[in-house]
Amino acid sequence: MRSHKLLLVGASLSVVLTALAVLGAVRSWWWLAVLSAMVLISATLMIAIDTDRRTRELRAFVRSQVASIDTTGGRAAPTTEDVVGTVRVLQAQYTARLDRLQDSVEDALRQLR
Repeated sequence: MRSHKLLLVGASLSVVLTALAVLGAVRSWWWLAVLSAMVLISATLMIAIDTDRRTRELRAFVRSQVASIDTTGGRAAPTTEDVVGTVRVLQAQYTARLDRLQDSVEDALRQLR
């Protein structure tokens, strides 16, 4: 809600300053036109500088947060035996699936005869 109000205040201020610049140009009050245009441009520059600063701070914050993440999940790194065991389990599962597939194909062929 705060950012919504801030946006409305900024938009209102820019409309007022633009109207003052146009009024100053129409009335040939060049000091008013230049003053309101400079205030508007300066405010835009300050917002751009603040946005750049916040973006840099956010990047540094995100990098530090990503660097502090524990990717191991509190577990030790897998050993060679763990990897070999996992491969053997996968191999056994794959072989069992192939055996079931072969049995079902043989059953289907027997039913066709």
